Amino acid sequence: METFQQVFGFVAAICAGIVILALFFTVLSRFNGAARGFSVVKWKGFIKDGKLVNVHVDDGKSFERLRFIGFTDQTASGRGFSYQLAGMVVLETAAGARVFIKADSVRMIEEIGSSG
Repeated sequence: METFQQVFGFVAAICAGIVILALFFTVLSRFNGAARGFSVVKWKGFIKDGKLVNVHVDDGKSFERLRFIGFTDQTASGRGFSYQLAGMVVLETAAGARVFIKADSVRMIEEIGSSG
């Protein structure tokens, strides 16, 4: 009986440690996700770095000579980020200002040249 208690005590201690670490890392990831806001997702090979683009949207407008940065993270809406702002194209002007356009409204992204 004493051997059973020793083995059971050891296994219970390891299980309790795993549960405590899992809870700790879950709380830590939720805190980091809420504090971070949103992230920009880049696709390698989609549009080369330093290239300027013209973006044409559904209503006929076009945004010209902007640098493509990426897309806002689709999973950001689960972290308190508005659903409408979760799927946006992120662009940058020559002055360094960020431009966000709804990904659903983009008709075409035209690669026009390098920013240099």
